[in-house]
Amino acid sequence: MKYELNKGDFVKIGNDTGVIVFLVGEKDTPAEHLGIWFGETNEKGKPKYRTVPIDYCKKLNSIDVYH
Repeated sequence: MKYELNKGDFVKIGNDTGVIVFLVGEKDTPAEHLGIWFGETNEKGKPKYRTVPIDYCKKLNSIDVYH
């Protein structure tokens, strides 16, 4: 199955919004999963990401920018 999702895409997963940081097979991302960053960091400030099944990720085609 082909998915139209790429690194850097914003995705909606349930009520949460995240950014794709790893694709299938990168950084130990399991088959049919993506590495998603939800803006969280650990106690030392290092970004934390989770792996999420691709089918749960809905690409956001409209995002806003601010300065």
